[in-house]
Amino acid sequence: MPIPSPLAHAAHPRKQPLILSGHAHDVHAAAVCWALRQSGYRPTWAQTLADTAMAPVSLHADDRAGLRFAGGIDPAQTSSVWFRRPRLPDTFDNVSAADLTFVRDEWKRHAGNVHAVAGAAGGVFWVNRPDRALATENKCLQLQAAHRCGLRFPATLISSDPEEIRRFFAAHERIVYKPFATHSWRDGDGRIYSTYVRTLDADALQDDAALRLCPGIYQACVRKRYDLRVTVIGRRMFAVRVDAPEADDGVVDWRAASIGDRATSRPYALTHAWETALRRLMDALGLVFGCIDLVADDHDELHFLEINQAGQFLFVEHDAPGVPLLRAMAAMLAEGRSDYALDTIAELSYADFLDDPGQKAWWDSVAPEIRGEHGSIAGVSEE
Repeated sequence: MPIPSPLAHAAHPRKQPLILSGHAHDVHAAAVCWALRQSGYRPTWAQTLADTAMAPVSLHADDRAGLRFAGGIDPAQTSSVWFRRPRLPDTFDNVSAADLTFVRDEWKRHAGNVHAVAGAAGGVFWVNRPDRALATENKCLQLQAAHRCGLRFPATLISSDPEEIRRFFAAHERIVYKPFATHSWRDGDGRIYSTYVRTLDADALQDDAALRLCPGIYQACVRKRYDLRVTVIGRRMFAVRVDAPEADDGVVDWRAASIGDRATSRPYALTHAWETALRRLMDALGLVFGCIDLVADDHDELHFLEINQAGQFLFVEHDAPGVPLLRAMAAMLAEGRSDYALDTIAELSYADFLDDPGQKAWWDSVAPEIRGEHGSIAGVSEE
């Protein structure tokens, strides 16, 4: 399919989107930038606040006007900021080894100030506002908000106490373990492991030292029929049903099946009650974007599992063509508002992005970053 030309009516607007994402191989940042440029916008993609791709961010404060932003996040120039997965500045030119710790710490504190007062950048639309994004990474806060919003979710224990974990297992008979964040690594023999959600039996809970070593999230296991991935982009919700074969190794995470193309996805119509409840959750957490995981039990009753405020969504569009997630995200950033219009962006899809020769060349240039250099795992993204 040929790539559409930039929209004829989209003369470069004065205010432009800024994307903060720390990995050069971030296909989400690349695809959204591409869709925006194809539609006449000029987004900036910066990996850190020290990135020369953007102007330095300045904060002005006085006792008359209060606090205001200037420079790289100037409300007069910036329509929106996608606070995707930025990094803290780490490497610098012309900084001696003796000074490096100080400079890194100063940048960390500067970034912390920017994140804490992002709301003072009046007129800039944040996806998501840094203080809310960082807070929502806390799983307990998510479950607390879900409870207040009336969402059904499995009984959960977060602990490193062997006795508490075994009592929890005894109470629920079938439980799953999940990490706070997905992680992949090699063992001494070169085998690759990833921390997917998996069921646990009594034998896995016998070693006190192992359970004490690392805290984890333990949940009562829902005997599920299928998973739902609900991608919330502003005032729009895109729900997709994911059917994956039952694993025989205890791994119940549909993402593991999706790696081998063993999962199938199709659009799903949420009930009004669930749409309303999830909207309440987004508002309670202060988010305008999030990827929500739900699971349906044997009776087709839905259960909330978690929300990832910086989640991946392009694989959903890849597996369920016609769900316009790339276009929706680009439109929200372009307009800088949650009630955006899809036709702000040309009729583009993730498949169009993958077919663009320029994007294939881009991938070839950044792929070595995840092909085993510096001890990383070949083919496994840090994302």
